[in-house]
Amino acid sequence: MKKLLLFRIFILMAAAAIVFTACDKDEEKEWGDPTIGFTITNADNLDAPADVQFINNSKHGESYHWTFPGGRIVRSGQITNDTVTTAIQPERVHYALPGVYEATLRVTTAGEEKLYLREFTVKKPNVRIEMDPSGGIVYDDTVTFRAVFFEYPGLEDEVTYSWDFGNGETSDEPMPFTTYNPPGEYTVSLTLFDGVETLTTSRIINVQAEIAKTIYFTNAINQSLYKKMLYTGTDLPHEDIGVDVGLHALSVTVHEERIVITVAGENIRFAPADTPADGYIFTTNLNGGNRWTITATGHDHDYRDDPFVGTVGPDGTVYWLDRFQGARSLNYQEQDADYPEPYIFHQAAEGSDLANAIGVSSAFGWTDGAIRIVHGEVWYSKHGTGRGLYRFTTAGDYLGKIEPLFHYKIRTFEVDTHNDKIYFAVNQASGGLDMGLYVCDIDGNNIQLIDPLTDFSGQGGDAERTYVTEMVVDADGGFLYYPFRHQEDINEFGVITGDGSQSGIKRWMLDGSEDPEFYVTGIIPYGIGIDHVKR
Repeated sequence: MKKLLLFRIFILMAAAAIVFTACDKDEEKEWGDPTIGFTITNADNLDAPADVQFINNSKHGESYHWTFPGGRIVRSGQITNDTVTTAIQPERVHYALPGVYEATLRVTTAGEEKLYLREFTVKKPNVRIEMDPSGGIVYDDTVTFRAVFFEYPGLEDEVTYSWDFGNGETSDEPMPFTTYNPPGEYTVSLTLFDGVETLTTSRIINVQAEIAKTIYFTNAINQSLYKKMLYTGTDLPHEDIGVDVGLHALSVTVHEERIVITVAGENIRFAPADTPADGYIFTTNLNGGNRWTITATGHDHDYRDDPFVGTVGPDGTVYWLDRFQGARSLNYQEQDADYPEPYIFHQAAEGSDLANAIGVSSAFGWTDGAIRIVHGEVWYSKHGTGRGLYRFTTAGDYLGKIEPLFHYKIRTFEVDTHNDKIYFAVNQASGGLDMGLYVCDIDGNNIQLIDPLTDFSGQGGDAERTYVTEMVVDADGGFLYYPFRHQEDINEFGVITGDGSQSGIKRWMLDGSEDPEFYVTGIIPYGIGIDHVKR
């Protein structure tokens, strides 16, 4: 019992000690020595004119007295004429001119005054050159320059300018202008007297040739992807961007910052049904990097399933055709996705609703042509064993056909919604049209020959020539671009037999004022795509 009593007394004494210790700490915190001082926000980067923020770090002060020689105190966002305040902390202090300044804080505690003083610098900002346009300067465009610098009040009339534009021209005007030609890199220099001292600066600008768009196209010779900037001035050469596209990359589509390519594999000629599949769809960025496979046919398919011609809708959905079974779709962001089943134009056998709607006994086995998204619809052509141009919803519902084009074997087509035209390639004489490249109104009427495509390669055979698999329109620039593979460069069996000197990318002026001409030669192209963004 005695031991228990002693234990309880010990516990009570320990608790009391804890309480006294806590009280001692509280008293020290509350009644400790006062401290004084302030900090300046962003003190190392104050450019005139500057509104400087002072942060009071003082503790236990009873009154405060701030002095800001050369400054003006800001209250409620307005600059006053006051340089002294007794506020705990000023809102801000305005310094109109560059220079070295002092700020003083006096703190009174228990009748004792303590002083804190700090020196700081408000710098004169460096002079810099601005221009209009601010970026994307094109040769022969007018470029206007101006200097951004600290302007001393009352000395505006003493400011002088000496510009050197780097193109052989100079000026002493405040806002001069000039033009640049040829494209290239130029250094613009400025010597400026601001009324107090002489300042110098320079800026490097990149003057580009006039960019309309960029086209991307494949080259079967080295199975690589190329690009060419569509200049209307200086004509730069096409460039191999080092992307392996295989032999039969039949379509190239640019979607936002990505390129989507459908590769049909080695075999695009009629073959036994059990011929292995080897096609795939992949994407890269615009420089050829960050590549991934969207989907591939794989071992469960044969060559009839390989992706032939494709396109990408505004929402990033990739639509593509195989040999004859219909259209499939996947989002371009998919990676190594399972190969989907066709769902557009895939059931048109004898007596089917689709065959009846088209107005034929059967469309089963009709060879696929090309596919495009037009005004939110899927437009789809047939050739070889089939014919015509058809419209579907993206869900696969049949909407109708372009009646005047119903009897033509359309290997590929492109719709120009800007000019309401359809450009299409007929790869087998049909409906009264010979093989060649044609244009018509968007309703299919008023058909006119653009290019007979004489000596185009007979790859695939007379019944289903591989022919033109894709074309692109630059309505702004005024041209239709399309690949041409000469029969002496690649034969009926798809074997490369030449150096590409008679093949390349051709273009036709949309107003018909000039005959088609070669724009690029020395390549054997299949797919072609266009980046409509000026970069």
